[in-house]
Amino acid sequence: MEITKRKSGNTIVIELSGSLDIYTATDFKTYLQSNITAQQSQVVVNMEKLNYIDSSGIGMLIKSLNYIKELNGQLQLANLKESLQKIFKVAGLTAYFQFISEKEFKEKYF
Repeated sequence: MEITKRKSGNTIVIELSGSLDIYTATDFKTYLQSNITAQQSQVVVNMEKLNYIDSSGIGMLIKSLNYIKELNGQLQLANLKESLQKIFKVAGLTAYFQFISEKEFKEKYF
């Protein structure tokens, strides 16, 4: 998995590519906790280039959401492929996370 970060206004945009799974979930956690602070806790995770996610990856996204909420921030997920959207629906997480459409993401963060 590759992780990159950029700033767009007051928001940190984290770009993920590859797989967020049992092998990479802790890398994501470490990256997030090293780069997100209370002063910069508005985060959008762009999942446009993410091809695969397993239960470890979903668990780490939940932990990340909780971490950012503790900082009084906000975490949003953007550009989920249809196959990934189905995973979040089946897991009952569509009400737990805030999602941004491709159109909204491009309007706000490009």
